[in-house]
Order: sequence, then structure tokens, then C-alpha cells
Amino acid sequence: MKDALVAAAALTVMLAASAFGQATPPDDTPKVAVGGTIFADYTWVESPETKDVDGNTIHANAFNISRAYINFTGNLNHLIAFRITPDVVRESGSGSSLNGSLTFRLKYAFGQLNLDDWITHGSWLRFGLQQTPYIDYNEGIYRYRFQGPVFADREGFLSASDLGFSGHYNFPGNYGDIHAGIYNGENYNHPEANNEKAFEIRGTIRPLPVGGVWNGLRLTAFYDADHYVQGARRARTIGQISFEHPRFNAAIELL
Repeated sequence: MKDALVAAAALTVMLAASAFGQATPPDDTPKVAVGGTIFADYTWVESPETKDVDGNTIHANAFNISRAYINFTGNLNHLIAFRITPDVVRESGSGSSLNGSLTFRLKYAFGQLNLDDWITHGSWLRFGLQQTPYIDYNEGIYRYRFQGPVFADREGFLSASDLGFSGHYNFPGNYGDIHAGIYNGENYNHPEANNEKAFEIRGTIRPLPVGGVWNGLRLTAFYDADHYVQGARRARTIGQISFEHPRFNAAIELL
């Protein structure tokens, strides 16, 4: 009987070792994807009427491309990912020889270390020109970027992208996430002006992650600690309650 128990234990260990050895390894095949986004419109101005160069009264109207992105995304392996996104935008600076032209600039250019092997899935570290914690999160709920930027971006309080180093962590059980980083604070369209850096952090809690329709409820807090120059604070604080539903999305935010 003792020999049978030893043999059974040895067989169990062998089977466990065999099953462990047959675990599916992560896919480390390099991948690159190319995509794009175009914000295009046709606008007719009913009122007020205006006059053309010949003095004729007209309704101004135009076909327009306000923004265009080309996205290059990919993985070198299951740990290292990247994104490069050139942004084409209308030059509007008076006095510039490019005034009125569509100009090419970088919106995103970063490398990412995925932390799935060590902590929760969807956690990572990023370095480079990347999304800031609040705007990208909020646009994921808003989803109607063609109508214009979200409030904090539209009013010039925050930008969607900046140069820096950040990290993202997903709470277990789909209870929320946290995204924090150190950024230049001058946004992607301006160089760093001084030695001041911005610390930005967003935390989101989903109080009922498996509560049926109520799993769309999220509570979010965001804080940006920055300075225009040494001793001159530039701080942003945002609180938001959002709700996502198959038929509608809604949010209330206080900045």
C-alpha cells in the first residue's frame, strides 16, 4: 500500500510537470499595424452672410480637413510595444509663411513595456511623446471627437499628449485603474520652456464591476501639479462621475 501511494504521488508530480511544460508560450512575433483617422467636414454658413473679393453677397461654405492622423503601432514581442502618430493640422499662425497650409507634426511617439508577466493585465510603463492621463481616458467615454475636443482640452486647461514617463495599473477584478506620470507640462506642440515638470495622476474606481448594467458607473479624480515658473503654481483638479450604457453615455465633471 505504501509503495502504491509513493507511485501515485510520483505520477501526480510527473503529470503536473508535463502540464506546466505544455503551457502556451506568449506570442513574440513582431507585429506592425498601420491605420489612420481623418476629421473632415463640409460647412455652410447660413448667417451672417459675407462678401467675396468682387463684392458679391455670399454664404461662406467650404470642404475642410481639420485633422488627420496616421497611426503606426506594433509589438517587438509580448513585452515591448510602440506607437508613432504623425498629426496633420491646419497652420493658423499669422505671419507664418505656412499660414493656411496643412502642416505635419508628431502627436505620439513612445515605447511601452507591458507588465502583464508580473502584475495585472493592461498594466505598463511608457516613455516618450504619449497620452496624458485624463484626456485619453475621457475621450474613450466621449467617443465623438469629430464634434471637437473634450471640455478640458477645448478650454486649454490640459492637452491630450505630452513628453514624459508614465505608468498604468489595472486593479484586479475590473474595479478601476490608475495612471500617473511626469511630463514636461508644455504639451506636445511646444518645447520645454524651463526646468519645471508636471506630475499628473488619474484614479478611477468602478464600484460595481459585475453589477449588470451598473458596471458602466465610474468615479474619477485627476490632479495635475505643475508650475509656469518656479514659485508660480499651475494646478488642475478634476472630478468626474461617468456612466456608460449600450444606448447612451453620460458624464458630469467639475474642473
